Amino acid sequence: MKKVFLFAVICFALAACDAKNASDVIVQQCGDYTVEITLSESGDRINAVLNGDAAELINAVSASGARFDGVLNDTPVTMWNKGDSWTMILDEDMVYECVAK
Repeated sequence: MKKVFLFAVICFALAACDAKNASDVIVQQCGDYTVEITLSESGDRINAVLNGDAAELINAVSASGARFDGVLNDTPVTMWNKGDSWTMILDEDMVYECVAK
């Protein structure tokens, strides 16, 4: 629970910045997918661009870390963050560990 609270505090701190810049975008390589992640001002959703296709993912209940769910081109997408690590799940069964790019 403390990690979720810390994540929310970080999201709100980022939201306090008036101007968006390149440092606000988290870029991850998840398998063959380059994923650009931008947190919303409220911290309750992220905008993710996967190889050029954009999707809005909404914060979902997670026992650990922060999870965001959405749909991209009729495919369910989950981005899950715990600490500095990101995992992407496509179509509920294709799991990709992500690395910072």
